[in-house]
Amino acid sequence: MNFNNFFTPDTFDFFAKYLVAGYIVMIVRARFIVSERPKATEIIVEAVILSLINQLVFQLVVWPLSEQTVERIGPRALFFAEVLVLSSVIGLILGANLSRGWNRAVLRRLSLPVIQPIQRAHDFAFGNNRQPGLVIVRYADGTCVYGYFGPASLAASDANRSDLFLERLYSVDEAGQWSETHPLRGALISLTDVRSIEFLESEGGD
Repeated sequence: MNFNNFFTPDTFDFFAKYLVAGYIVMIVRARFIVSERPKATEIIVEAVILSLINQLVFQLVVWPLSEQTVERIGPRALFFAEVLVLSSVIGLILGANLSRGWNRAVLRRLSLPVIQPIQRAHDFAFGNNRQPGLVIVRYADGTCVYGYFGPASLAASDANRSDLFLERLYSVDEAGQWSETHPLRGALISLTDVRSIEFLESEGGD
């Protein structure tokens, strides 16, 4: 195989349209959803699928334009509009759609995305729509941690380590009354051996 013929303008255009465009869609979409890093094969397959969809949408956009308009815009401008601009717009639309749950059933029917936006119950519970509130973390040995998960808190999960940062800790008396610790404290806690995480819903605005 002659690798000198591999890096040519035509080859670059091919990979940009059939791979890079889809990858850009995935990068922009990833800003809106919680997901685990997919396998390399899944990335390639999804990038190719999204690139083909990007090309189809581009053809639908360009199709109504007259030949004079297309010539005036120029092939290079159209190329960057297809690979960079349109793919970013599609990624933005897909990301907003998935994060808000719009038409998710339709996307699943189309097998899009290849990776699911939420892969674990942990990620679902602490995802983009998690409202600030009180949580109770219970461990297998009976230990309980009472805290507040808010805008300054963070929940992380991966295959090897999961942890949770609670921006505020509480103590709970025998009557079940919550009170802030003094001095005020937050905590980074490991989720190893956690039995359950309870979310306390507010009642009557409290």
